[in-house]
Amino acid sequence: MAEKLTVEEGKKPQPQPLSGQIKILTTSAILLGNLTFGCSLNSFSPALDNMRSKYETTIEDISVIFTVTTIMYCCGATICGFISHYMNRQLIVIIALSAMTMSMYMTPYCPDKSMFFVSGGILGFSTGFYDSAQMVWMIEIWQNKAGPFIQAQSLFYGIGSIIPSVLIAPFLQKYDHFNVGLNRTDSSPVETSTLHIPFLMIGALDSLALAFQLFLFTFYRYHTPPMYANENFEMIDDAKNVPSQIEPELKDKNASINQQENVAAMGVSSRKIKLVAVTVLFLGVYQAMEVSTMQFLPTFGQYSDLKMTESASSYVLTGLIGMSCIGRLIGAIIIIKVRPELIIFINFIFVITGNSILLIWANDNLPMFWLGSMILGMGFSTIFPGFCAFMEKYLVLTTSIASSVLVFGSLVSSIYPFIIGKFIERHAVVLTYTNLFSTSAGIVVMIWGYKSTRNIVSRVR
Repeated sequence: MAEKLTVEEGKKPQPQPLSGQIKILTTSAILLGNLTFGCSLNSFSPALDNMRSKYETTIEDISVIFTVTTIMYCCGATICGFISHYMNRQLIVIIALSAMTMSMYMTPYCPDKSMFFVSGGILGFSTGFYDSAQMVWMIEIWQNKAGPFIQAQSLFYGIGSIIPSVLIAPFLQKYDHFNVGLNRTDSSPVETSTLHIPFLMIGALDSLALAFQLFLFTFYRYHTPPMYANENFEMIDDAKNVPSQIEPELKDKNASINQQENVAAMGVSSRKIKLVAVTVLFLGVYQAMEVSTMQFLPTFGQYSDLKMTESASSYVLTGLIGMSCIGRLIGAIIIIKVRPELIIFINFIFVITGNSILLIWANDNLPMFWLGSMILGMGFSTIFPGFCAFMEKYLVLTTSIASSVLVFGSLVSSIYPFIIGKFIERHAVVLTYTNLFSTSAGIVVMIWGYKSTRNIVSRVR
């Protein structure tokens, strides 16, 4: 039977390729999961100043929620990296979605700041757990055809990121909070009594993704397919799970490369260490830049000279994420024909341009604030999936590598809120300083990665 494992005498059972039905259903579940992941992870940003008012504190104090969320995200990603070798990937995702759903239902009813931080910690842990599990899942399913699906994965995350600002903005304050004052009284026009509605709607969406995964785990349980080649390093026919015919010279060359790599201590080659380092550093600094921008862009609008309302600044975040989604949709189409390196290069031009506009003009110019934010969103659109598509050609991306990326990115991301939160009330453009630092570091690492992969002819395992 095609779905059973074949056991050759004296050898371990070999994994079978996934059926077309399981591929489609699992891909659909991942995309829905990424939509809810993006929605939940970005739910605190548009409501940050509202929460500051609710708990009668300062932006510097309440922004610690992002550090708490990020540290717990790091813990979730680390634990997932360890247990992914022993637990079914669908079961990991089910656990993550369950905790994510609980956090969304819990957040609007937190009676004090401490419980709000606990809810943020649960959200961070569950999203780190989920992100580490799903990050390389699409590559595992589609392998050398994964490029467009990685872009779609990122696109659905982006669509999910739009939802919180759209849902929450109508329930936020629509007056100038500088005129009302930082310490509001009961008679102040604070519209927080219905803020639970958008969070419950996000929780319901999370519940739907959880139900889909439970259905698949019960009736269409996922198993890990063979990755690229069998244990003899013969190319696998994805449909029949048999060695395909390849040129003897290429086969000998790949075998020679593999033999050289195994000389390294503990079976880890210096080339693999270099590629993993490039992947971790690049995606780590990029992740920190994107996350901090999503977290503090509404606050930028409120505490810059523009003095925007909570609701109005939330819509600017919607514009940024909306442009990011458009870019991801374009990326999912052009990745078939355009090299990932070129896509990343174009994205960096957008990121530099957007940050420059925010730095120079956006502090007191509303149209430029919108323009810079939208250009920045276009720049963010395909950097992450584009780099994954680029590196997938040279390195087999495993859950352990994904966890390392997320852990490093989380460590950097946990530092940024301390810096930005401390200064943004008095100097809003501090957000662009951290972004430009991440951009510069990302460009340097990308150049290093491009030079490191120029002479590689086979994937490093």
